[in-house]
Amino acid sequence: MGYAELRELQTALTTASDLASTLQQAPTGHDAARLVDVLRRALSVADALGAETGPTGCAEHPHGAVDPLYGDPEDPLPPGYGKCLLCNDRRRRADAHHPHPHLRPRRPHLKLHGRPRQTA
Repeated sequence: MGYAELRELQTALTTASDLASTLQQAPTGHDAARLVDVLRRALSVADALGAETGPTGCAEHPHGAVDPLYGDPEDPLPPGYGKCLLCNDRRRRADAHHPHPHLRPRRPHLKLHGRPRQTA
């Protein structure tokens, strides 16, 4: 569960508490309906607390796409990469802009022996 879900749960519970504490007598049909709606929202968010993180195992993209290279023995993912295609794509893009020094392709060194030839 992420920060947004936790805030939503807290807000729903606070709203339900506020609505219940303002009741002086038996609630009207409208007041009861508002209280039930807020409590249902809180219950829905609370139900999500126990849910698994989804197929990606990612807290940020729990129901995103799974990287097709995940678990591929012939083309394994680099260390630190998980199942989430969105996070792995972000890592790939970052690596493309800031390649690791040991992964940079080497340029052949130009060696000049003596003087360059002069053409006549």
